[in-house]
Amino acid sequence: MPASTTSDPVIREIVDTMRALAGPHPGFRPVHAKGLVCSGTFHPSAGAAAITRAPHFAGPPVSATVRFANSNGNPEVHDGVPNVRSMAVKFQLPAGKSADILANSVEGFVARTPEELLEFLRAQRPDPATGRPDPEGVPRFLGGHPAARAFVERLMKRPIPASYAQVVYHAEHAFRFTAASGASRFGRYRFVPQAGETFLSPEEAGKRSPVFLRDELEGRLQNGPIAFRLLLQLANEGDPTDDVTALWPGDRELVELGRLEISAISPTSAADERRLIFDPTNRTDGIDLSADPILLARSAAYAISYEQRTKGA
Repeated sequence: MPASTTSDPVIREIVDTMRALAGPHPGFRPVHAKGLVCSGTFHPSAGAAAITRAPHFAGPPVSATVRFANSNGNPEVHDGVPNVRSMAVKFQLPAGKSADILANSVEGFVARTPEELLEFLRAQRPDPATGRPDPEGVPRFLGGHPAARAFVERLMKRPIPASYAQVVYHAEHAFRFTAASGASRFGRYRFVPQAGETFLSPEEAGKRSPVFLRDELEGRLQNGPIAFRLLLQLANEGDPTDDVTALWPGDRELVELGRLEISAISPTSAADERRLIFDPTNRTDGIDLSADPILLARSAAYAISYEQRTKGA
């Protein structure tokens, strides 16, 4: 299994800088702080076992825990503020085990390596002398990192979701999927909403309740479960599998792994958020990590973040 080559001080500074940029919010994640935990069931497709022998894709339906979130580090952020929205899913497997998928409303990522991510975060930190960030800091970073600039441009073009249930969520990282036959392919997950996508203008979103996404989801679930198709975009030979900033061409084959049905918001959502860790490196037999340096550093970052928030930091 690939191992992270990123030093602990770099990973720790990433978490600390994220927390500094978010401001003091004890007990919350430094990013994706405002979330909503739900429960559901995943039903694998008939053809999923041909892609991977992982038990949640090659066996019976399994329970799933789902967390929708805003990527902002402020747990009180208005739901209408433009930003990335995320969907994290924890599949409950036999013997108390689990496997996770993390996906965002914008494809790709802003940095290829943890060191690049730290550079991007540092560019946003206030100058101790002025209390304000250098206005040229982020533009300077983006000017030297074309993939990061392309990511920010995609983000700026994305309107605001009208519902957590009506957004396509893209997993950033590639994984190797191996079937019982031994055949293997790299792929990236994608959750596609059954209800299609619906968006709001910033002006319209800003006029709604600060928690309109939660309110909308509660109302929608009163009429029955919401559903997402879980697709896998398969890499062709030569497609980069270790670069989270590199998008694969749109004509790459998509296969359906199954259907996720979300049935309810957890009555203990706030407490669930504090105890749960969703980690894309948490996977099972039949799914292997790529050599993506951002992916390989995430588990250590989550451990640091979890320790801090459980101690009230």
